[in-house]
Amino acid sequence: MITPGEISRSIFGAWLLARFNPSGLNFFENTVDGFWRSFWAAAIVLPAYAILLTLRHSGATIGVGAGTAFFVHGIAYVIGWVAFPFAMFYAAQMFNRGQWYCRYIAAYNWGNVVQVALMLIISLAAASGILSSTIGTMATVATILFILVYKGFIAHVALQTTIPGAAAVVFLDFCLSLMLEGWSAKLLKFQPMVSG
Repeated sequence: MITPGEISRSIFGAWLLARFNPSGLNFFENTVDGFWRSFWAAAIVLPAYAILLTLRHSGATIGVGAGTAFFVHGIAYVIGWVAFPFAMFYAAQMFNRGQWYCRYIAAYNWGNVVQVALMLIISLAAASGILSSTIGTMATVATILFILVYKGFIAHVALQTTIPGAAAVVFLDFCLSLMLEGWSAKLLKFQPMVSG
């Protein structure tokens, strides 16, 4: 179980890392328990994720019913939180970074809280008309670029890796996200998945 105090400290540490302050790493344990407790972040951001999903697919048509769509998005959400840590476990061992794996994933998971919060703010501002269509698009692109750099910074300081190494970690994360997004889209359109 996780305490409110640990949640607050973890989000604060993620916020410091988002400001590119490496001292934010001190708020995360390099333990197996800290690793598993960091997945509470998935429950914390779930409501915000649901809002983002609603905004993103507003007005879109899908080839399946609401129940199936809910199921597909639910499974994709769970896989999205598990696939990258699973892949990184082997990557960290391969490149002799296993001793920092638990703290890295903890920082990565709590960093998702900051990332989803930023995306939600921009998306709500765009949807409400506060930002024009052009400005909203530019702000979204800028936020995505910031998130990629943020993820790279977390990998750089938490895994004590080089800048190219951190970029490779971000690339792996990006590829897994694209793959999951593609599969979800095919399922929502009720297309066969055998062709990739």
